[in-house]
Amino acid sequence: MNARQPYRQPAVEPGALIDDATVWAGADYPDDRRWVHGLDDAMREEIVAAARAAMARGIAPKDITPADFPLPRSASLLGGLYRELECGPGFAMLARFPLDGLSEAEITLAYCGLCSHLGGITVQNRDGEYILEVTDKGKTFDSASRGYHSTAHLDFHNDGTNTVTLLCLETAQEGGRSKLISAASVYNAVVREHPEYLPLLLRGFHHHRRDQRLPGEAPVTEYRTPVFGFFNGLLHVAYTDSSIRFCEEEGVRLSAQELAALDSVKAVTAREELHVTMWLERGDIQFVNNFLVLHARTAYRDAPERRRKLLRLWLDDDNSARLGPGKMDWYLPEHSRFTRRGGIAHLAR
Repeated sequence: MNARQPYRQPAVEPGALIDDATVWAGADYPDDRRWVHGLDDAMREEIVAAARAAMARGIAPKDITPADFPLPRSASLLGGLYRELECGPGFAMLARFPLDGLSEAEITLAYCGLCSHLGGITVQNRDGEYILEVTDKGKTFDSASRGYHSTAHLDFHNDGTNTVTLLCLETAQEGGRSKLISAASVYNAVVREHPEYLPLLLRGFHHHRRDQRLPGEAPVTEYRTPVFGFFNGLLHVAYTDSSIRFCEEEGVRLSAQELAALDSVKAVTAREELHVTMWLERGDIQFVNNFLVLHARTAYRDAPERRRKLLRLWLDDDNSARLGPGKMDWYLPEHSRFTRRGGIAHLAR
């Protein structure tokens, strides 16, 4: 069974309010984990068996496909997760992923195998990493470095491909809570409260490429990426406030009206009542549709004997109804389906 069945949603005109399952607030997903999906014992055994069989065949984690990793017992659950990502709230959580008794290599292969049912595993940076550790490596968070190797607070943003997924291996001693917010809820609030800024947000902004560019490539994108875009009639968000403002370090000046438009988005994302806030517990996998949901993280502190550690994958889903520009196009355009299909050429300069 293919978990990735195409789902079509009604088209929305720019400026019209969105009224569907992608619009939600924090109260819809309380912190009691009632909405979290759990793997039962049979599913866990199936995942472990599939991982060990794939390892015996010498399959590399980044290259694994659903055919390499059959999960008939878990197929219905994965299909439901995919519906939630595509045309539901845009996020889902899976608990009780098997960790105990498995080697690090088996865990990585099992994680990649399960996630392959929701999208192809794709590269995440210029270092060629497909499976990335989100852990403290003493890095700062600035225009020369991304935030996943720091303990810093990370504001709301989205990542590169259709889906970003995190597997929690170890928790922090303090902090490190994950926060999600519906891009459609943010968009609706801006339309209602500050419609005068919508044209600027639809036109978009230049973004700093940070340390993710080829030699000789300009540090700032030559084109503007919409914060709120509409592609195939569907809302698509591409928002990283820091990488827009870092452009000023390269001489790209933001007008007072542009700054006000960005501030209006940031003010909405700061509204606690719109946040779904969660602890990722050991064995949890979080799935987030990058084009529908923004994510953030609180600062954290590790215990002396235990370091917070998550594994991160980016999943590219060619069955998805949503495809637009974003971080993959700024950092790794040769790997972006949107760029390869000529979409970047039509964005505002």
